[in-house]
Amino acid sequence: MAYKNSDELEVSLLGFLDDISEDFEVELKRKTLPQRFGELIKKINKKFKQKVVILIDEYDKPIIDHITNFKIANNNRKTLNNFFQSLKANDEFLKFIFITGISKFSSTSIFSGLNNPDDITLDKDYATICGYTHKELEEYFKEHIENLANEESLNYKETLTKIEYFYDGYTWDGKTKVYNPFSTLLLFKKREFSNYWFSSGTPTFLMEILKKENTLKPIVEPIVVSKNVLDTFEIEDIHPITLLFQTGYLTIKEIKNNYGAMEYILDIPNYEVRESLIRRLVNAYTNLSTENLKEIKNKTYTSILNKDSKGFIDVLESIYHRLSYPLKGDDEKYYHGILLVVLYLLGIESQGEVTTYSGRADIIFKIKDKTIITEIKYSSTKSTKTLIKEAFKQIKEKKYYTRYKDENPTYLALAFSRNDINCEFKEI
Repeated sequence: MAYKNSDELEVSLLGFLDDISEDFEVELKRKTLPQRFGELIKKINKKFKQKVVILIDEYDKPIIDHITNFKIANNNRKTLNNFFQSLKANDEFLKFIFITGISKFSSTSIFSGLNNPDDITLDKDYATICGYTHKELEEYFKEHIENLANEESLNYKETLTKIEYFYDGYTWDGKTKVYNPFSTLLLFKKREFSNYWFSSGTPTFLMEILKKENTLKPIVEPIVVSKNVLDTFEIEDIHPITLLFQTGYLTIKEIKNNYGAMEYILDIPNYEVRESLIRRLVNAYTNLSTENLKEIKNKTYTSILNKDSKGFIDVLESIYHRLSYPLKGDDEKYYHGILLVVLYLLGIESQGEVTTYSGRADIIFKIKDKTIITEIKYSSTKSTKTLIKEAFKQIKEKKYYTRYKDENPTYLALAFSRNDINCEFKEI
């Protein structure tokens, strides 16, 4: 249910309590939501003479479904807070409470009624609770892996490598990786590698917040954050990186102790998640359809391999000019990020911020074994022709090409202004 307002949410929760009371054959007489919940706990405890275990899944759904509508989200938060008040009042009748959700709001905003809930998200003792380890995958799914190998015309080892590339990579301690159980089970059921995460749906609110914040950095490169960024957020102050982590689009790749301050390196866990997120982002930013993307891919390959500047400008304009004005950035990093996202979606192998002997190349990508070294320039005052000259000068002075000399690379200068796009290919 979408719970369009707090009244709908309260009615739904009351109905849920009534259903459970019928299952346990106890009668509820109290009227208010917290009183009725407390009554249910006490009567189950009394009937079975055992303390009650409570399991709550997706506790935050009534909030995150309306995260971009503060009024509805906040009213639903208050209703949930009222609901959970019963847990503290009936602590003597409870043995265990386990609550899951994709986000973590501060305990004061939701769980002020609970006695010090223990958040185990980053607890190393529970690092494998949400997925399959590689050992478990081979131990419990060996027959399924063999069947999949036959379907894919691959050997057992090759199949394992492909499963890992698609669905592995989640880690909450920076060491122990687990496979996405939802996608892995569907893979074995359908015996087909597919983007099951995308099919399950990327939350609309996530796209809206990323567009509002106008940030692509966490999508195109690993990002370093402190623990407090991962910890909690409030409805009225949502950090996009916190949201990406808590919704599973970023995971902890490494944890470093920087003179006593813990640093968490976040990155996208695997191919499936990256494909899901980038596909949704490109659609959200540009409204490009699958057919549009196929056409753009063909034009991109042709124009780059033929060093056709005009053709590649047409490609870039078909993408960048679809962006609405509020989404447009005002620096090189923005255009850099969009290009990396699009190259990835088009299936073009690319790297951003590639370290060389004397600097960092903006983007290096390959098309049919042809290496393209790219420098991006942006200015709101200079002409794009001037920026093109500056880009080639930088490539030459910084010797970005040294590592790729044997590959006879092509050099691509991209220049952006607020109203113009220009590019030029060159051999240096």
